[in-house]
Amino acid sequence: MTSLTKSDGCWVCRVENDGGVMDDKYSLNNLQDIILPDPPSLWPPATEVWLLLTIVLAVLFIIVFQLIRLRKRNAYRRAGLLLLKNANSIYEVSVILKRVALAVYPREQVASLYGDDWSDFLQKTHTRNDYSTISHADPDELVNTRVFQVAADWIRHHRAPGRNAQKEAD
Repeated sequence: MTSLTKSDGCWVCRVENDGGVMDDKYSLNNLQDIILPDPPSLWPPATEVWLLLTIVLAVLFIIVFQLIRLRKRNAYRRAGLLLLKNANSIYEVSVILKRVALAVYPREQVASLYGDDWSDFLQKTHTRNDYSTISHADPDELVNTRVFQVAADWIRHHRAPGRNAQKEAD
């Protein structure tokens, strides 16, 4: 016979044998905590984790490589802007613009340009501004803010020729 009693706030199940002796092997007091297995190890990671890590590292490498390449490709622009800060006359601004242009365009295309041809070249490679102020001004005239801004804008935003255009010029 089985009896269920409450003792100390816990339910206790007692089973009596034929002899009237209570058998405690079915008592709730004999229960033990469940032993959980160890959590799975984080090392070595699964194959998918290695694959994902490889892809992420490859993408990061490509991004860093492209940023370094872009920075090197635009080094002449940064150098031109530094030189432009020290320019005092329109002539110096024009010389700096020509040095920047010679850094990316073939010498035969740029070196002989002056006057209207020079301003047309500047206009052709960056159409946002009017460059006639640089080519028609008195060379000894001091640089005003407008000329400085136009020159800096050309240095920052001119269209450099593509690789195919440079190969054709050679």
